[in-house]
Amino acid sequence: MTIGESTVFPCIGVELEMPTAHIQTGQTHPVGPFFRNLQQIRELRGQKGEVLTYHGRDYGLTCDQGLHSIDNGFNNLESSLGPVRQEKDSLNQLQSLINLELKDISAALEQENAMVINFSEHPDVKINQTFYSSVRAPRSIYEYQTAYRRWNHMAGFDAKAQNSPSTETDLGDAVTGLNCLLGLAPAFIALYANSPFEAGRITGFKENRLTIWPRQMDCSRMQGDRKLHMTPAKPFDNLADYLKWMFGPGTSMWFISETDSLKNPVDMYLIPSDPPLLDFLKSGPCQGVSFFRKTEKRIIPDIRHLVDHQFTQYTDCRIRYGLNGKGPDPGKFMEILNSSPDKLEEFLAPFICFCYLEGRAAGANYPDRELTGLNKSSISSSLVISPSALQYGLMRNLKQTAILMEKYRWTDLLGLRNEAVKNALDGEYNGVKVKDLCMNVVETAAQGLDLEHQWMLDYPLWVLQTGKTGADRALDRLSHMSGSLRERIGKLILERRAVPI
Repeated sequence: MTIGESTVFPCIGVELEMPTAHIQTGQTHPVGPFFRNLQQIRELRGQKGEVLTYHGRDYGLTCDQGLHSIDNGFNNLESSLGPVRQEKDSLNQLQSLINLELKDISAALEQENAMVINFSEHPDVKINQTFYSSVRAPRSIYEYQTAYRRWNHMAGFDAKAQNSPSTETDLGDAVTGLNCLLGLAPAFIALYANSPFEAGRITGFKENRLTIWPRQMDCSRMQGDRKLHMTPAKPFDNLADYLKWMFGPGTSMWFISETDSLKNPVDMYLIPSDPPLLDFLKSGPCQGVSFFRKTEKRIIPDIRHLVDHQFTQYTDCRIRYGLNGKGPDPGKFMEILNSSPDKLEEFLAPFICFCYLEGRAAGANYPDRELTGLNKSSISSSLVISPSALQYGLMRNLKQTAILMEKYRWTDLLGLRNEAVKNALDGEYNGVKVKDLCMNVVETAAQGLDLEHQWMLDYPLWVLQTGKTGADRALDRLSHMSGSLRERIGKLILERRAVPI
């Protein structure tokens, strides 16, 4: 390790999204009694959990190990595992949680003849309004996105799925880490590319999953939404720069909610003219209008509204944070933000109770029959934990990670991202190869891992050695099958049933 005998062990977690399919037909499968069955499996081990229900339909299960729910629709499961606390073996603990989670999910799905599939997007889903309405998760925020911001929310309902690691960071390092994970995102995209199909056809993108954001958001009536799914034109100078990009001129705030359930608030209050959030924070009280009931309510700007908006950018990485108590006075916050932007981290640090980076670039990959049949078992056993290990290693080795990123022109990294989405390891931009970037990223991450965790990088190392991502292997297999394209894709879905380890 280049970082020596470091004793810094960040708190970690992961959010896993999982496309589901029928065991016999391979068709996308909106889950039914899944959460009740999962609850029973957990209770047999003495683990209590509470099923979440909306209008008679189960949509989640809460328990001590995490939240088991759905992403945007009932055909895309989502497990939020952790946080695993600051310990030397935290990666091993997270790996154990992942293995148990996938084993339990597989058993619960089998009871309704369903399975998780090894793709980051179901390869053959016909999306129409009827399907969308029947499958969409019961979250009021989606009604706001479609009816008010006018997003094309249907674009993501073929179970586009990611593997999203979370890694704790000091607030003072958060923007450096964010810049690194945004700049080096092409490596995560390429190594875990696993979605070459959509609606029963070959798309021409090896990670078609990441076409979701422009398709959902570019039609928004809020012009600022169009920039908030794209990597910024330059790295951020500091936290103030990040917040001004996200909430400053040209952007439009979302709603104000009086509840902690931000994805499913009971009511949402709209601020007149939808100003940038920073403009709202420095304004006085105003009359908000209920999105559902059209009644008015006096809204007083509060720093909590900044925290509530932290998820409203959709790039490859986010800074996530929470406040102790009420947090700072909004007026003082705005004064520091504008007059001493380089001091904002220092000003906010006493008010922060947690801070972590949420990686969003890696597509979902799961062990299947092909991968578990390889001679080297660590290739399949490292598959799901490896994005977390990569991000963990990069963040523990942040100084070298930043040096690596700065070796590249930012504009080249932006170009490499597009190449990674389209061509994965075969991508090249301005003379720079995606595969070379991947090798540098894996090497730098390895330097940040203890010896006992090096095996967790065996899957990305194998991908680099073979030159074959999940998407490449799927396309190769398809070329050796017989039948129509849709028939071959159907066979491939059945072959790619996830195998718990």
